[in-house]
Amino acid sequence: MKILIGTNNENKLNQFRRIFRNLGFDTELVSLKDVGITDDVEENEDSLLENAKKKAKFYAEKSNLLTLADDTGLFVDVLNGEPGLHAKRWHDGTELDRCHKLLERLKDIPEEKRTCRYAGVLAVYNPKTKEFWNYENNIEAVISDDFKGDLGFGYDPIFKLENGKHYAELTDEERDVISHRGLGIKSYLNI
Repeated sequence: MKILIGTNNENKLNQFRRIFRNLGFDTELVSLKDVGITDDVEENEDSLLENAKKKAKFYAEKSNLLTLADDTGLFVDVLNGEPGLHAKRWHDGTELDRCHKLLERLKDIPEEKRTCRYAGVLAVYNPKTKEFWNYENNIEAVISDDFKGDLGFGYDPIFKLENGKHYAELTDEERDVISHRGLGIKSYLNI
């Protein structure tokens, strides 16, 4: 079986490849680059699920391959859900710039009141049957002033879990146990 991973993000692509490999699922995962797709899909829907479904369907119809796409967002309660489903486009600049901007917005708020969640969604679209499969998961945390770890990307260095570890400190295996990607792939494969 061949599955197209509908992302141009190398970090996500590598995570998906690792997860499938570690689960022992024998399938060929191909990238957009592998199949010659250079298009980006505008993520302008009103929910993570609709964005993921839009990407999965677009790339599946373009490639005629079963396609897996995902979308994630960071929702900070005290900021009424910002950065939200547009977390990557919430502020111009680098990932580090976005972390600093978020901390600037939270500077007068104590850490215990900075509750937040990573929300993640997977969508798989089969262009032959025209059917979707989807999965959603949240990871609860707080936003910390301390930057810790170098194993993640995005807001991971300031995303502090209940166990005190920052998401960027987690090993791949630890992350796969709680992430929407790891849990979602297990659910999709019925493992």
